[in-house]
Amino acid sequence: MCVVARVKAATVLLCLVLGACATSSAPDRELAAARAAVIQAEPVAHRYASKELDLAQRKLARAEQAMGRNDWSEARRLAEQAELDARYAWALAENERARSGE
Repeated sequence: MCVVARVKAATVLLCLVLGACATSSAPDRELAAARAAVIQAEPVAHRYASKELDLAQRKLARAEQAMGRNDWSEARRLAEQAELDARYAWALAENERARSGE
């Protein structure tokens, strides 16, 4: 293998290793936001949007499990999804509650 090819191969390998070693911070804020959204949604969503609330709760649980494994990218992704699902459940439930006149 010529020197140029070895340098290119070494450079690519170094980039891959450094990319794999690069760590982001733990998604503490994302998990806190997801927990808060689920807590906010629970009082009304359990009655009017139980499926959506359940989905948010399951994603939050999976995010917390990923956090325990230090899989921060998966934890962040699931926490963000859980927050959105919980906010959707809350909005859906509030809309249904208002329509029913309660």
